[in-house]
Parts: sequence; C-alpha cells; structure tokens
Amino acid sequence: MRATSLVKQMLGLRSVTVIEVLVRPHELLIKLRLTRSRLVCPKCSYTTRSCYDTRTLDSRWRHLDIGIHQTWLSCQLRRLRCPTHGVITEAVPFARPVGESRFTRDFEHLVAWACAKMDKTTVTKLLRVAWRTVGTICERVVTPRARSQPS
Repeated sequence: MRATSLVKQMLGLRSVTVIEVLVRPHELLIKLRLTRSRLVCPKCSYTTRSCYDTRTLDSRWRHLDIGIHQTWLSCQLRRLRCPTHGVITEAVPFARPVGESRFTRDFEHLVAWACAKMDKTTVTKLLRVAWRTVGTICERVVTPRARSQPS
C-alpha cells in the first residue's frame, strides 16, 4: 500500500486525493487535491463546472494529531462565481468555508467535546491550541445548534 493511500484511509477523508505527505519534526503536512469536477459554493447549494480562477496560495487546516505530530491539510482551491454570493472560494468537504476557520470539522468537534468533559486550560494543553482559540471554536460549533432549537 502506498503511503498516500494509507494516510487517506487513516484520516477518513472523502472526495480528495492525497498528493504528498511531508514529515517534519513534530508536524505532518498532507497536500490534497479535490477529486470532484464541479465547484460548490460553501454558503448555498449552487454548483458549477465553470472556474473563475485558481488561488495562488494553498489553504491550510489543522487536523487531528497523528501520534506526536500536528497534522496539517493543504489544498489549492479554485474560486467560482455564485449568483447569490459573488466570487467565492469553493467548499471543501472536511472544513468550514475558507476564512471562517483554520481547522477541520473533526478537530473542531473534538475541541468542543473535550470542553464538555474538562476545563479549557486542560484542552489547550492536550490539543496544543491557544486558550482563546478553544473559546472561538466552541462558539462556532455549539452556537448554531443552540439557535436552531426552539426555546
């Protein structure tokens, strides 16, 4: 089995191809490519095959750690012209829209779950994130659910 296939199975990522895995001291950088041909607006259900342009810089998200290594996902994204939202970066299946969060949904859900079980300082040490970041992630994950439930 190739290393890229193994990493894709370990991470449980769908709709992506692992291009490269870079191992650095205490860090893994996993370069991805989206496999779908249609671009999806991250704010609505609009899809198109037409690409407005391709971003020159790769987007990066912090993912769940693998052993002692912090894991980062990196992907070059395209932009599309949505009739409702204008020119916007395409959605990725594993994270919130670009600009809203630098973390994958799995990482954010782990942070929110850990905050329900232990104090915030312990969460920062366990997951190696800043104290302020833990609060921001909890707001992002928990608040939408609280709003959708009737009072």
